[in-house]
Parts: sequence; structure tokens; C-alpha cells
Amino acid sequence: MRTWLEVNTKNLRYNIGKIYEKIGDRKIIGIVKANSYGLGSIEITKELIKCGIDFFAVATLSEGIELRKAGIKEKILILGGVFDDELKEVAQYDLHIALSRFDQLVYIHKNKLQVKCHLALETGMGRIGFNFEDVEKVKKYVKENNLTNIIGVYTHLSVADEESEENRIYTEKQIEKFNNFNGIDTIEYRHILNSGGILSYSDKDNGNYVRVGIVMYGICGERWIDDFKPVISFKSKILFIKTLIEDMDISYGRACHLKKGEVIGTIAAGYADGFKRGALNKMTVKIQGRDCTVVGKVCMDMLMVKIPEDMVEKIKIGEEVILYGDDLVEKAKEIGTSTYEIITGINPRVKRVYIEE
Repeated sequence: MRTWLEVNTKNLRYNIGKIYEKIGDRKIIGIVKANSYGLGSIEITKELIKCGIDFFAVATLSEGIELRKAGIKEKILILGGVFDDELKEVAQYDLHIALSRFDQLVYIHKNKLQVKCHLALETGMGRIGFNFEDVEKVKKYVKENNLTNIIGVYTHLSVADEESEENRIYTEKQIEKFNNFNGIDTIEYRHILNSGGILSYSDKDNGNYVRVGIVMYGICGERWIDDFKPVISFKSKILFIKTLIEDMDISYGRACHLKKGEVIGTIAAGYADGFKRGALNKMTVKIQGRDCTVVGKVCMDMLMVKIPEDMVEKIKIGEEVILYGDDLVEKAKEIGTSTYEIITGINPRVKRVYIEE
């Protein structure tokens, strides 16, 4: 393999165990959208099933169908909602949907579609969901038509993973609004707590499910979680080693100048694989446990690093390189991006490898 993403399934299961300790008698909805944050939705879903999880959430219809075609029979919720012309497939594949529009509720009822719905509530995210003044209209319609397909209610916390007094107050107001929702007897699933909510607000809500996303990988927001274990390691290999025979500018744009006699290693990964271009001439990768500086601009399929003088004789072609590992959070900050963006941006051409060590 040239470049691969290593997923430690033992650490994943350990982290799920830590989450169970925090949520009491609530159950888990495993968030496996965006290819399970880039780690492989089918494989991660199967690992989570081993942990006793029987409910999953994706962002789109196609992601839900992918899991069904892979033999996943457990409950699946499409968090991103769907368009009306997708509803027949939703019913065909027995998927749950997020419902945010009154006209779609009417459409489902009028067309006698067997679609299970979770009402999305707007509590302060500003994305999708019914405003609370519209909820009464929904309740009335559900009651008048004796609808039994409204089986869930949820909302999303926008700053639960950002620690400040102002954000705490804002989050608690969101939770209070959610807790006050009632009036539909068919509701089975109530969920508001996301990764940040699980860690900081598990004693505040009246939900019976939590949504477990990036927290299962030991990360929340832009920090590592105490007592959790890292799951992700993005790796590649040294493809070529060159000793410069003259002073030379390295890579596109001549953004780095090295001297005669210095040694560079070319690594078989680039921005098309998911290695970000940011922090020019400051970003490092690990080779034999040492930080080696990326020099020049990262190319589409390769990047170059300066080999320290005392390592020149030790490093060989094919040497393993850790691009992102237990320094992922720190590197995201250095680049000026988020851990979410980095891991979901790892290209599908990068092989996912699942290990137990």
C-alpha cells in the first residue's frame, strides 16, 4: 500500500464503553454519516453492532441505502432530511427520516407512504427543524389524522463542545426547549445530546437516546477527550530519497529553498489523499518517531520532507510515515482547520485498514 488510514477497532470499542458509562440507561444512535467521518461506514457500523448498538444515523438517502445493501438490518435515520421524490425509496429501504416541513408531513399522509419520521426541532442551530410556533400545527394534524408514523423528536446542540459560560447558557436553553416538547403519544425516540452534549450535559436532558459521532474516535470539537483512546492513524511510505547536488527550490511556487547536500524524502501521499496544504514549511510528519518538516507545497499525489542529518543513514525507501496520528488535533489547529474536515477529507482511494492493536 502507498497510503492508508489505520483504524484501531480495539480502541473504538474501548471508547464506546466509556460512553456507556456516561449516558446511564440511554441508548446510542451511532452516527456513521460521511463514510463514518471518513473511517468507513460499513465497517464501523458492523463494529458498533458488536458493541450492542442497533440504531444508526446517516446524512443522505444514498448513505442509508449503502448500509442496507451491505446487509445492515438495524434502524437507520437520515438526519439530513430528504426530498419528496426520494420518499418512496425511503419506505422501500425501511429508513427513518428527519422531518422539518409541514407540507412534507401532509405529502406523506396523502400518498399513504409508510415512512417513519423524527420531528426536527429548531432550538438554536439555525439549520433545519420546525420552529416552536409551527409545532402546535404539526401536533394538531397528527391528532386529527391519527398518524402513527411520527415516532421520534430531536434537535441539535450547536456549541455543546465549546467551553465558555456564554455557550453553556446557550446550550442549556436549547436543552430546556427540547425538554418541554410533548403532546405526541407515538414518540419512541427522543434525542438531543451529540458528542459534546454527552460529555458535558448528560444530566440535563430528558432524551432516551444519544447521538454518538466523533466522540467515539476519542475527539470532541478540537480536543482529545481525557480517558479515551485515539482510533485514527493516517499513514504512507517514503517513495524516493534525494540528496541535493546544488541549492534548489522545492515544489510548486518555489516556496521553499534548500541547500546543496541537504536530503529530502518524497512521500507517496498528497492533498488528493487528504493531506492538507496548510502551515507551509511548518507542518511535520513522523518518521521513526521523529518529526520531519514538510518542505514546499504539498502536491496532489506526493509531498516532500526534509530528512534530519542524523537520520539520513537510517531511513530507507518504503519507510512508514505517520501523516496524522495522536497529533491530529494539534495539526488541525496548526493548519487552521478542524479535525472533522481533515478526517472526512481523506480520499476514498486511501485504503482503510482495521487493526486490533
